[in-house]
Order: sequence, then C-alpha cells, then structure tokens
Amino acid sequence: MHVGCLVVDFHIPSATSLKEKRRIVKSNIQRAQQRFNASIVELSDYQELWRRAAVAAAVCGDDTVQIEGQLRALLSFFESDPRWEAIHVDFSWR
Repeated sequence: MHVGCLVVDFHIPSATSLKEKRRIVKSNIQRAQQRFNASIVELSDYQELWRRAAVAAAVCGDDTVQIEGQLRALLSFFESDPRWEAIHVDFSWR
C-alpha cells in the first residue's frame, strides 16, 4: 500500500478577515472531499493570518500512478478557484 501526500500553501488576496478566509478554505475542502474522496485538512501553519492557508491531502492505494493522478486532479481543482492561488506545492510519498 502507498500513500500520496499533497501540501499546498495558498494566498487568498480577497480575504478581509479570518472569518472570510476560513469560509473560502472550508468550502474548498468540503467540495474537494466530496469529489475526490480524499482526506483533506487545513494545517495550522497560517491559521491566524487572513490571506494565507496551508492545506494537506492524503490518498492511499496500491497503484502509485492512480494516486498521483488523483492528487494532480485535486491540485487542478483547487487551482480552478479564483478566490485563492497556490504559491507552494509539495508532493510526497509514504
């Protein structure tokens, strides 16, 4: 069994408060979880900053090509939302 991990740092230029930032992050995480059946969380790295967020996702399975494809599709899904932009992306395997 293999586990693929994706960690993305986002800049949220339109956020004017922590409440607005959390609304954007939470809605994107919920939509992605429903669509991709992946474990996704907001990391605590930037929890008190209005315009920064870190999100991590994990997918497990036997086929590394399928896992990588699913994580890349998830990244594309995240990047399709104009309310935030990815500024750092990290893929890793466990």
